[in-house]
Amino acid sequence: MKKNYFILLFFVLIVLSFLYIEVTPYIKDKKLKDQIKKELLLKEAIEKKRLSNLIKPKYEKDKEKRSKIWYVYQDYNSATQLYKYDIATEIARAYYEQLQNYEKAMEWIEYSNSIVPTAENSRQACIVLQNMKKFEESISWCTQGHELGDDLSLLGIALAYRGVKNYEEALNWAFIANEKQIPGSADVIGLAYSALSDYVNAEKWFLQAIKDDPKDSRALNNLISFYIEDLNDKIRGAAYAIASVNNVFPAHTIGDFLVGIHQIPLEDLQKAYELQLNTPILPYKYEEKERRLGFLNEKDYKSVLERYIKRNTTK
Repeated sequence: MKKNYFILLFFVLIVLSFLYIEVTPYIKDKKLKDQIKKELLLKEAIEKKRLSNLIKPKYEKDKEKRSKIWYVYQDYNSATQLYKYDIATEIARAYYEQLQNYEKAMEWIEYSNSIVPTAENSRQACIVLQNMKKFEESISWCTQGHELGDDLSLLGIALAYRGVKNYEEALNWAFIANEKQIPGSADVIGLAYSALSDYVNAEKWFLQAIKDDPKDSRALNNLISFYIEDLNDKIRGAAYAIASVNNVFPAHTIGDFLVGIHQIPLEDLQKAYELQLNTPILPYKYEEKERRLGFLNEKDYKSVLERYIKRNTTK
């Protein structure tokens, strides 16, 4: 009987070795391939130690435990499949986080899902497909993630419905996410109301999002854009933008946004600077001291605008 356990150990290690051969040809990035190889070797070492523990002599004397071991490992393929879906999930994450190769990431997610559907996999697919602007396709994945117990996928469902312009359904799911205190849910509610031209509620929820997290760059960007683009309140929008300088966004980004993209007049920017300086619209502010902001006088303003136009003309 002990001999059979050693045969089992040998067989599982062989299968794990073949698994490395199976998955790595698809990876061309050397750093990524090395990382995957290390993970596989680690998993192989863990499995070796676990099986070694299982075949200790005391287990040979215990028929009940021995039968349980055989029950778990009698289907060798099922045992190794557990490693396959886990590794495929990590490969998918590397593709979309490190390489931004969303198509390849989806291939590995679908492969992993075909073995064992998981909440993590489903949420990954939800994110990847939305980055690819495939909102309709992402709905089923986000929903599957939620059904498998992932509350973060609630926000993914809301964003998916917003992506297909079903704003009422987006609000429904975003409110459920907000009840569960999912970060970012207030911002998504604001976006949905804004799309419905309900600007009173949109402002309320955008401000709530900033209250929840004053340094949430996405929520702050949406609030600034809401004031400037939807309400045409350029001074208030610019005030939030200026307050964020060196607190959330770098100065050159804000300069390009306010001066280059929206071409807000210098006089309005000067008023916006004073507004954020003297009114507690955020728990932080920007104050010009030793270093100028870089677009609040005529010379700096003109320089920022000219550089922005030149950069975007030569592209």
